[in-house]
Amino acid sequence: MTLNELRYIVAVAQTQHFSKAAEACHVSQPSLSIAIRKLEEELGITIFQRGKRQVKVTPEGEAVVQQAQKVIEEAEKLTYLKSIQKSPLEGVLKIGAIFTIGPYLYPSLIPYMRQHFPQMPLHIDEDYTENLRKKLLTAEIDIAVLALPFSDPAIETLKIYDEDFMPLFYEGHDFSHRSEINVNDISNTELLMLGKGNCFRDQVIAACPSCQSPSANTNSWVVGSSLETIRHMVAMKLGITVMPVTALARQTEYPGLDSRPFSEPVPKRRVVLAWRSSFPRKEAVKVIAQSLQEALAGQVDLLPLDK
Repeated sequence: MTLNELRYIVAVAQTQHFSKAAEACHVSQPSLSIAIRKLEEELGITIFQRGKRQVKVTPEGEAVVQQAQKVIEEAEKLTYLKSIQKSPLEGVLKIGAIFTIGPYLYPSLIPYMRQHFPQMPLHIDEDYTENLRKKLLTAEIDIAVLALPFSDPAIETLKIYDEDFMPLFYEGHDFSHRSEINVNDISNTELLMLGKGNCFRDQVIAACPSCQSPSANTNSWVVGSSLETIRHMVAMKLGITVMPVTALARQTEYPGLDSRPFSEPVPKRRVVLAWRSSFPRKEAVKVIAQSLQEALAGQVDLLPLDK
Protein backbone atom coordinates (compact mmCIF):
# COMPACT_ATOMS: atom_id res chain seq x y z
CA MET A 1 0.00 0.00 0.00
CA THR A 2 1.49 3.33 -1.08
CA LEU A 3 0.54 6.98 -0.69
CA ASN A 4 -0.05 7.20 -4.43
CA GLU A 5 -2.54 4.33 -4.30
CA LEU A 6 -4.42 6.15 -1.57
CA ARG A 7 -4.46 9.30 -3.70
CA TYR A 8 -5.88 7.27 -6.58
CA ILE A 9 -8.85 5.95 -4.62
CA VAL A 10 -9.62 9.41 -3.20
CA ALA A 11 -9.52 10.87 -6.72
CA VAL A 12 -11.88 8.19 -8.05
CA ALA A 13 -14.25 8.74 -5.14
CA GLN A 14 -14.32 12.48 -5.84
CA THR A 15 -14.68 12.31 -9.64
CA GLN A 16 -16.69 9.05 -9.79
CA HIS A 17 -14.76 8.32 -12.97
CA PHE A 18 -11.51 6.39 -13.57
CA SER A 19 -10.38 8.46 -16.57
CA LYS A 20 -10.95 11.79 -14.83
CA ALA A 21 -9.21 10.51 -11.71
CA ALA A 22 -6.23 9.35 -13.76
CA GLU A 23 -6.03 12.75 -15.42
CA ALA A 24 -6.17 14.50 -12.05
CA CYS A 25 -3.39 12.27 -10.71
CA HIS A 26 -1.28 12.63 -13.89
CA VAL A 27 -1.11 8.90 -14.59
CA SER A 28 -2.55 6.65 -17.27
CA GLN A 29 -5.92 5.07 -16.64
CA PRO A 30 -4.57 1.48 -16.87
CA SER A 31 -1.92 2.27 -14.26
CA LEU A 32 -4.51 3.79 -11.92
CA SER A 33 -6.97 0.92 -12.42
CA ILE A 34 -4.30 -1.72 -11.80
CA ALA A 35 -3.12 0.05 -8.63
CA ILE A 36 -6.65 0.27 -7.25
CA ARG A 37 -7.40 -3.36 -8.09
CA LYS A 38 -4.18 -4.36 -6.35
CA LEU A 39 -5.20 -2.37 -3.25
CA GLU A 40 -8.65 -3.98 -3.24
CA GLU A 41 -7.07 -7.43 -3.36
CA GLU A 42 -4.67 -6.50 -0.59
CA LEU A 43 -7.51 -5.29 1.64
CA GLY A 44 -9.86 -8.07 0.60
CA ILE A 45 -12.77 -5.73 -0.19
CA THR A 46 -14.33 -4.03 -3.20
CA ILE A 47 -13.86 -0.29 -2.83
CA PHE A 48 -15.70 0.76 -5.99
CA GLN A 49 -18.78 -0.45 -7.78
CA ARG A 50 -17.90 -0.08 -11.44
CA GLY A 51 -20.59 0.90 -13.93
CA LYS A 52 -20.51 1.79 -17.61
CA ARG A 53 -20.86 5.53 -17.00
CA GLN A 54 -20.28 6.05 -13.31
CA VAL A 55 -18.22 4.64 -10.47
CA LYS A 56 -19.67 4.57 -6.95
CA VAL A 57 -18.01 3.90 -3.61
CA THR A 58 -19.31 0.73 -1.97
CA PRO A 59 -20.51 0.87 1.64
CA GLU A 60 -17.41 -0.99 2.80
CA GLY A 61 -15.26 1.25 0.61
CA GLU A 62 -16.51 4.42 2.32
CA ALA A 63 -14.38 3.79 5.41
CA VAL A 64 -11.32 3.10 3.24
CA VAL A 65 -11.75 6.34 1.29
CA GLN A 66 -12.20 8.37 4.49
CA GLN A 67 -9.13 6.83 6.08
CA ALA A 68 -7.12 7.35 2.89
CA GLN A 69 -8.04 11.03 2.96
CA LYS A 70 -6.84 11.31 6.55
CA VAL A 71 -3.52 9.66 5.70
CA ILE A 72 -2.99 11.98 2.72
CA GLU A 73 -3.79 14.99 4.85
CA GLU A 74 -1.33 13.95 7.53
CA ALA A 75 1.35 13.49 4.87
CA GLU A 76 0.60 16.95 3.49
CA LYS A 77 1.02 18.37 6.98
CA LEU A 78 4.67 17.29 6.96
CA THR A 79 5.26 19.27 3.78
CA TYR A 80 3.39 22.24 5.17
CA LEU A 81 5.33 22.20 8.45
CA LYS A 82 8.51 22.39 6.41
CA SER A 83 7.34 25.31 4.26
CA ILE A 84 5.63 27.30 7.01
CA GLN A 85 8.99 28.42 8.33
CA LYS A 86 9.55 30.32 5.07
CA SER A 87 6.07 31.75 4.42
CA PRO A 88 2.99 30.71 6.44
CA LEU A 89 0.64 32.34 3.90
CA GLU A 90 2.19 31.07 0.70
CA GLY A 91 0.36 28.70 -1.64
CA VAL A 92 -3.05 28.23 -3.21
CA LEU A 93 -6.06 28.30 -0.89
CA LYS A 94 -9.25 26.54 -2.01
CA ILE A 95 -12.33 28.40 -0.80
CA GLY A 96 -16.00 27.61 -1.32
CA ALA A 97 -19.17 29.58 -0.66
CA ILE A 98 -22.88 28.87 -0.85
CA PHE A 99 -24.68 30.11 -3.98
CA THR A 100 -26.33 33.06 -2.22
CA ILE A 101 -22.99 34.38 -0.93
CA GLY A 102 -20.34 33.58 -3.54
CA PRO A 103 -21.47 35.89 -6.39
CA TYR A 104 -21.59 38.89 -4.04
CA LEU A 105 -18.48 38.08 -2.00
CA TYR A 106 -15.89 36.98 -4.54
CA PRO A 107 -15.87 40.17 -6.68
CA SER A 108 -14.78 42.10 -3.57
CA LEU A 109 -12.68 39.45 -1.82
CA ILE A 110 -10.50 38.38 -4.75
CA PRO A 111 -9.15 41.87 -5.61
CA TYR A 112 -8.47 42.50 -1.92
CA MET A 113 -6.53 39.23 -1.62
CA ARG A 114 -4.56 39.90 -4.80
CA GLN A 115 -3.53 43.29 -3.49
CA HIS A 116 -2.61 42.30 0.07
CA PHE A 117 -1.72 38.58 -0.22
CA PRO A 118 -0.58 37.92 -3.80
CA GLN A 119 1.41 34.90 -2.62
CA MET A 120 -1.82 33.11 -1.62
CA PRO A 121 -4.06 32.88 -4.72
CA LEU A 122 -7.61 31.66 -4.28
CA HIS A 123 -9.27 28.77 -6.10
CA ILE A 124 -13.00 29.40 -5.71
CA ASP A 125 -16.04 27.15 -5.67
CA GLU A 126 -19.80 27.58 -5.22
CA ASP A 127 -22.20 24.90 -4.04
CA TYR A 128 -24.95 23.96 -1.62
CA THR A 129 -24.13 23.76 2.10
CA GLU A 130 -24.20 19.96 2.27
CA ASN A 131 -21.93 19.61 -0.77
CA LEU A 132 -19.47 22.12 0.65
CA ARG A 133 -19.44 20.18 3.92
CA LYS A 134 -18.47 17.02 2.04
CA LYS A 135 -15.82 18.90 0.06
CA LEU A 136 -14.32 20.22 3.28
CA LEU A 137 -14.11 16.73 4.75
CA THR A 138 -12.48 15.31 1.60
CA ALA A 139 -10.09 18.30 1.25
CA GLU A 140 -11.52 19.34 -2.11
CA ILE A 141 -11.72 22.78 -0.52
CA ASP A 142 -9.89 24.22 2.49
CA ILE A 143 -12.36 26.82 3.74
CA ALA A 144 -16.07 27.45 3.19
CA VAL A 145 -18.29 30.49 3.72
CA LEU A 146 -21.63 29.24 5.05
CA ALA A 147 -24.78 30.49 6.76
CA LEU A 148 -25.99 29.07 10.06
CA PRO A 149 -27.38 26.69 11.13
CA PHE A 150 -24.45 24.39 10.42
CA SER A 151 -22.79 21.75 12.56
CA ASP A 152 -20.26 18.98 12.07
CA PRO A 153 -17.92 17.61 14.78
CA ALA A 154 -15.02 17.45 12.31
CA ILE A 155 -15.42 21.07 11.18
CA GLU A 156 -14.61 24.26 13.07
CA THR A 157 -16.43 27.53 12.46
CA LEU A 158 -15.80 31.21 13.09
CA LYS A 159 -18.61 33.77 12.99
CA ILE A 160 -17.91 36.58 10.52
CA TYR A 161 -20.97 38.78 10.06
CA ASP A 162 -24.73 39.17 10.32
CA GLU A 163 -26.53 40.07 7.11
CA ASP A 164 -29.93 41.73 6.89
CA PHE A 165 -32.64 40.57 4.48
CA MET A 166 -34.44 43.10 2.29
CA PRO A 167 -37.54 42.89 0.10
CA LEU A 168 -37.01 43.47 -3.62
CA PHE A 169 -39.89 44.60 -5.83
CA TYR A 170 -40.56 46.35 -9.13
CA GLU A 171 -41.10 50.07 -9.50
CA GLY A 172 -44.75 50.96 -9.02
CA HIS A 173 -45.43 48.21 -6.50
CA ASP A 174 -47.40 49.24 -3.41
CA PHE A 175 -44.21 48.91 -1.33
CA SER A 176 -42.64 51.79 -3.30
CA HIS A 177 -44.66 54.29 -1.24
CA ARG A 178 -43.34 53.05 2.11
CA SER A 179 -40.14 53.91 3.99
CA GLU A 180 -39.90 50.40 5.46
CA ILE A 181 -41.70 47.09 5.07
CA ASN A 182 -43.22 44.91 7.76
CA VAL A 183 -42.20 41.29 7.21
CA ASN A 184 -45.78 40.17 7.76
CA ASP A 185 -46.85 42.15 4.69
CA ILE A 186 -44.91 39.83 2.37
CA SER A 187 -47.58 37.83 0.56
CA ASN A 188 -46.93 34.22 -0.36
CA THR A 189 -49.17 34.59 -3.42
CA GLU A 190 -46.65 36.84 -5.19
CA LEU A 191 -43.42 35.69 -3.56
CA LEU A 192 -40.63 34.42 -5.82
CA MET A 193 -38.46 31.86 -4.00
CA LEU A 194 -35.38 29.72 -4.46
CA GLY A 195 -35.99 26.00 -4.86
CA LYS A 196 -35.85 23.37 -2.14
CA GLY A 197 -32.39 22.50 -0.88
CA ASN A 198 -31.22 26.10 -0.70
CA CYS A 199 -30.62 27.27 2.86
CA PHE A 200 -31.54 30.88 2.07
CA ARG A 201 -35.02 29.74 1.07
CA ASP A 202 -35.43 28.04 4.46
CA GLN A 203 -34.15 31.13 6.27
CA VAL A 204 -36.65 33.39 4.51
CA ILE A 205 -39.51 31.05 5.39
CA ALA A 206 -38.36 30.91 9.03
CA ALA A 207 -38.11 34.71 9.25
CA CYS A 208 -41.38 35.45 7.47
CA PRO A 209 -44.47 34.00 9.22
CA SER A 210 -46.68 34.77 6.20
CA CYS A 211 -44.29 33.08 3.78
CA GLN A 212 -45.47 29.54 4.41
CA SER A 213 -46.34 27.05 1.69
CA PRO A 214 -49.29 28.25 -0.35
CA SER A 215 -52.65 26.73 0.47
CA ALA A 216 -54.57 24.65 -2.01
CA ASN A 217 -56.64 27.62 -3.16
CA THR A 218 -53.68 29.89 -3.97
CA ASN A 219 -51.16 29.87 -6.77
CA SER A 220 -47.99 27.90 -6.17
CA TRP A 221 -44.77 29.79 -5.63
CA VAL A 222 -42.76 30.66 -8.68
CA VAL A 223 -39.43 29.00 -7.94
CA GLY A 224 -36.10 30.24 -9.30
CA SER A 225 -32.76 28.45 -9.49
CA SER A 226 -30.67 31.46 -8.43
CA LEU A 227 -31.05 34.92 -6.95
CA GLU A 228 -30.11 36.44 -10.30
CA THR A 229 -32.87 34.50 -12.06
CA ILE A 230 -35.34 35.71 -9.47
CA ARG A 231 -34.07 39.29 -9.78
CA HIS A 232 -34.87 39.29 -13.50
CA MET A 233 -38.29 37.78 -12.81
CA VAL A 234 -39.04 40.61 -10.41
CA ALA A 235 -37.98 43.11 -13.08
CA MET A 236 -40.57 41.50 -15.38
CA LYS A 237 -43.20 42.15 -12.67
CA LEU A 238 -43.81 38.45 -12.05
CA GLY A 239 -43.71 38.98 -8.31
CA ILE A 240 -41.52 40.20 -5.45
CA THR A 241 -38.79 38.51 -3.45
CA VAL A 242 -36.52 38.74 -0.41
CA MET A 243 -32.75 39.04 -0.83
CA PRO A 244 -29.65 39.23 1.37
CA VAL A 245 -28.44 42.82 1.52
CA THR A 246 -25.12 42.03 -0.23
CA ALA A 247 -27.08 40.97 -3.30
CA LEU A 248 -28.49 44.51 -3.49
CA ALA A 249 -25.17 46.37 -3.23
CA ARG A 250 -25.20 47.14 -6.96
CA GLN A 251 -28.95 47.69 -7.22
CA THR A 252 -28.49 50.79 -9.41
CA GLU A 253 -27.28 48.47 -12.17
CA TYR A 254 -30.78 46.99 -12.39
CA PRO A 255 -33.29 49.59 -13.65
CA GLY A 256 -36.93 49.03 -12.86
CA LEU A 257 -36.28 47.53 -9.43
CA ASP A 258 -36.76 48.99 -5.97
CA SER A 259 -36.20 47.94 -2.37
CA ARG A 260 -36.81 49.15 1.18
CA PRO A 261 -35.51 47.93 4.55
CA PHE A 262 -37.62 45.73 6.78
CA SER A 263 -38.95 47.23 9.98
CA GLU A 264 -37.71 45.87 13.32
CA PRO A 265 -37.10 43.08 14.04
CA VAL A 266 -35.19 42.79 10.77
CA PRO A 267 -34.80 39.20 9.51
CA LYS A 268 -31.16 38.29 8.99
CA ARG A 269 -28.69 35.44 8.73
CA ARG A 270 -25.36 34.77 10.42
CA VAL A 271 -22.44 33.89 8.14
CA VAL A 272 -19.47 31.83 9.31
CA LEU A 273 -16.15 30.60 8.02
CA ALA A 274 -15.75 26.80 8.22
CA TRP A 275 -12.70 24.56 7.92
CA ARG A 276 -11.62 21.02 8.83
CA SER A 277 -10.36 20.67 12.36
CA SER A 278 -7.26 18.99 10.94
CA PHE A 279 -6.54 21.81 8.44
CA PRO A 280 -3.00 22.98 9.32
CA ARG A 281 -3.03 26.50 7.83
CA LYS A 282 -4.69 28.28 10.76
CA GLU A 283 -2.99 31.55 9.86
CA ALA A 284 -4.63 31.41 6.43
CA VAL A 285 -8.05 30.99 8.06
CA LYS A 286 -7.44 34.12 10.14
CA VAL A 287 -6.34 36.10 7.09
CA ILE A 288 -9.41 35.05 5.08
CA ALA A 289 -11.69 36.02 7.97
CA GLN A 290 -10.11 39.46 8.26
CA SER A 291 -10.05 39.96 4.49
CA LEU A 292 -13.67 38.92 4.16
CA GLN A 293 -14.68 41.51 6.73
CA GLU A 294 -12.63 44.19 4.98
CA ALA A 295 -14.23 43.31 1.64
CA LEU A 296 -17.77 43.61 3.02
CA ALA A 297 -17.26 46.50 5.43
CA GLY A 298 -20.21 48.87 5.33
CA GLN A 299 -22.57 46.29 3.84
CA VAL A 300 -23.06 43.91 6.78
CA ASP A 301 -22.78 43.86 10.57
CA LEU A 302 -19.27 42.61 11.32
CA LEU A 303 -18.75 40.35 14.33
CA PRO A 304 -15.71 40.01 16.64
CA LEU A 305 -13.34 37.41 15.23
CA ASP A 306 -13.40 35.02 18.15
CA LYS A 307 -15.18 31.75 18.80
